[in-house]
Amino acid sequence: MRAAMNKWGIKFLASAFPANKPTMISGSGAMLKLAKLMVSSGVKRPLIIADGFMTQSGKLSALTQLLKDANCQFTVFDEVVPNPTMLEVENSVTLAQSIQADGIFVVGGGSAIDIAKVVAATLTNGNKPKKLIGMMRVRNKPLPLFAVPTTSGTGSEVTVAAVISDPVSHQKAFFLDPDFVPLAAGLDTDLLASLPAAITAYTGMDALTHAIEAYLARVHFNDAQSDALTAIRILLEYLPRAYKNGADLEAREMVALASFMAGYAFSKQGLGYVHAISHQLSAHYNTPHGLANAVVLPRVLRFNKPHCLNQLAEIESAILGYDSEQPEQQLAHNFIKRIDQLSDELQIEKSLDSLLEKDFFKIAKQALREANDSYSVPKAMKLNQVIRILDAVKAGEREVAF
Repeated sequence: MRAAMNKWGIKFLASAFPANKPTMISGSGAMLKLAKLMVSSGVKRPLIIADGFMTQSGKLSALTQLLKDANCQFTVFDEVVPNPTMLEVENSVTLAQSIQADGIFVVGGGSAIDIAKVVAATLTNGNKPKKLIGMMRVRNKPLPLFAVPTTSGTGSEVTVAAVISDPVSHQKAFFLDPDFVPLAAGLDTDLLASLPAAITAYTGMDALTHAIEAYLARVHFNDAQSDALTAIRILLEYLPRAYKNGADLEAREMVALASFMAGYAFSKQGLGYVHAISHQLSAHYNTPHGLANAVVLPRVLRFNKPHCLNQLAEIESAILGYDSEQPEQQLAHNFIKRIDQLSDELQIEKSLDSLLEKDFFKIAKQALREANDSYSVPKAMKLNQVIRILDAVKAGEREVAF
């Protein structure tokens, strides 16, 4: 019953309050092109939110010089941390208020973009970010938001969601509203080229998980299904190339485009148990989100397989490029083995050493609550099945029987 309610609830929200795709600029120099677009739109006092590495490495110098030349007053918040907390949001809000910011320009990974989304909405909605937690809490349009992702995975530059951690309760606060979608995004291959191989793997697997979970969801929109399937095909082809050679700018751009498409797909169709479980792992152990997704994905696919054979077979057929005469059971099996092989190629860990058996019950309960409240999954899990997945992750077993 809960799954059916989620299906129609997600369908209604996506139909009644559709999220627009941001204007998208990609390729070399996209960050500066996006900044010029922001200035041309009338923003004069932007708050820049950036990963600390961006300022330390000097990669923001061309951006700040452009803003100076345009006579913009700006300030920079660069204290972004993985799995950001409300403290970073509140500090950013205070900094933005100090210059009466009229726009936000963010350069960073999913954590930076999530902070920027909440800050942009907080500044026009009473300056109290906690009041925006939940679904459809934004009453006034946020400040104009322009996003340059420095990883290809989160899809935050196109999604309706932001996630902020509570370091005390080890739970995630979810902000969901179509108004969180940035006005425009820049996929800059110059910034992506320096991404380390491990982060390329983790964030790429995050994007792949977005696309797969969106495609397998019980909510379907034609444009989102098409984007999800295309993203899966692109990532399977180009992610290994980007991982092996970060200077392969064609691969970098294709992975970034796939992440953008996957982000749009899951914004409309939702996620599933991979994210429901991985969010808890990140909250409990500060596990990088992409790594948690990559480790959990093969186990959840094996749980889902009997309940979505047709969709898994469709994905495998699309990858092959022709209608195979193999039965759906075999095609679905072959696709899951592809994911195993990709994980090995990207040197993804089979287990998470930080995962503690004493936390299994709490993590499983929180994961079920998130999935039951938020996602339209192929088949509802039971508590013991989530614990079985956690046990398999701890043991490094991908083959899980349910």
